[in-house]
Amino acid sequence: MKHVDPTELEPPHPAGVLRTAAIVIYATLALLAVTIPQSVENWLADMNGNPVEDAALRGADVLRNLSQRAGVATVYQRARDIFIAISGVEPD
Repeated sequence: MKHVDPTELEPPHPAGVLRTAAIVIYATLALLAVTIPQSVENWLADMNGNPVEDAALRGADVLRNLSQRAGVATVYQRARDIFIAISGVEPD
C-alpha cells in the first residue's frame, strides 16, 4: 500500500464542494419526503392557495399514496404510534 503525502493532494474545487453539499441536502430532503410523505402534504396544505401550490399539493398526495403502497411510510408510522403510546399525547 502506497502512502500519499497530503501536501501533494490538490485542494477540491469550490464548485465541487458546493455541488456535493447540494446533492447531500436534496437527497436528504427527498428521503424525508418519501419516508414521511404526510409532512410535505401538511406543509403545502398550510400555505395560501395558488395554482402552483395546488399542483404541488396534488403531487405530494401522489407521493404519499405511492409511499404508503410501497410500505416505505410504515416504519415511520409504527415509530410514531409507539411514541404516542409512550408519551400519552393525543394524535392530530
